[in-house]
Amino acid sequence: MIVLGLGGMGSAALYHLAKRGARICGVERLGVAHDRGSSHGSLRMIRKAYFEHPDYIPLVERAYELWRALEVESGKSLLTECGLLLSGRPDFTLIRGLEECYGQHDLPHERLTAGEAMRRYPQFRLPEDHAAFWDPVGGYLRVEECVATHLALAQLHGADVLAHEDVLSWSSADDLVTVTTDQRTLQAKCLVLTAGAWMGAVFAELRAPFRVLRKVQLWYDSPNRARYEAGAFPGFYVDTDYGGFYGFPAVDETGMKIAEHTGGEEVSNPDELDRGLHSQDEAKILKFLGETFLGMQPRRTKFSACMYSMSADGNFIVDRHARFANVVLAGGFSGHGFKFASVIGEILTDLALEGRTRHPVEFLGLSRFANHAAR
Repeated sequence: MIVLGLGGMGSAALYHLAKRGARICGVERLGVAHDRGSSHGSLRMIRKAYFEHPDYIPLVERAYELWRALEVESGKSLLTECGLLLSGRPDFTLIRGLEECYGQHDLPHERLTAGEAMRRYPQFRLPEDHAAFWDPVGGYLRVEECVATHLALAQLHGADVLAHEDVLSWSSADDLVTVTTDQRTLQAKCLVLTAGAWMGAVFAELRAPFRVLRKVQLWYDSPNRARYEAGAFPGFYVDTDYGGFYGFPAVDETGMKIAEHTGGEEVSNPDELDRGLHSQDEAKILKFLGETFLGMQPRRTKFSACMYSMSADGNFIVDRHARFANVVLAGGFSGHGFKFASVIGEILTDLALEGRTRHPVEFLGLSRFANHAAR
């Protein structure tokens, strides 16, 4: 078997396939745990406060289990449950989505007023008309370490990793897939496609709407860093009238990581992503920091551009190829997918080896786009 693309999803798929005894190799054109796609940026959020769609809850529950199992097997610390504060107006998608999520699933949480949230965490200044939810098991994953660990353990289980190889083409015929790189030709019984922002041509052929957005992650130190460090400060997501912003406690001298989840400029070619920093990239972030964290005095220490691979409805695309039963694909993770990498790897392994999975992923299938077009 062959996995193309070894970022968050591909590295996990390679690990699970190898662990189940499959003869497997993975191809990655940009190297291990690189910073050119979507699986980088030091920290990525994990949460059970799932406002996007309550059907994600069984998947994220399993994702937590698998991240913890990966920690045990590797001896590495990958997931930190620092807690997560989510805030927005009651009529915003965030709060309405959380109410639906908690109404359907028995998950640990607290509902707070803005005043109660600020008494608990006085670093925040939230609008009086905001509601808030506290997710005590929310936190962050160390993203590059997660990718590298999946790949290292995959190799221990017998997988081959072919790094810095550019894929020129792939095809499926006569129950075999053929992959041609700039260095060799590979053949296998099954292909797993997890190429992130580079999945556009595949999804266009399948008539699955897909676009790529440029996003910028920023880090800010503060003279008052101790107020924003892990242990004193949680992860957060705050929905405002001008955007939704998420961030993490400071875990080193670079300070707080923060980014805007909403917005973003469309990218026509992922290979030509603008990786610079412009004033418009930072304007709303600085406005948010100034309004929300009085006295922080933010000093930017670092920035990094990445990409959101967006499906039409903001939900993932995980399925077998509509034309080739021996090709399995995953993409369109829409800026909220990395936390699921561990379970997506397991699901892709199920689909590749057995043609089906016990996980409830029907709502992520390709058929929803055909149904939408018909309507």
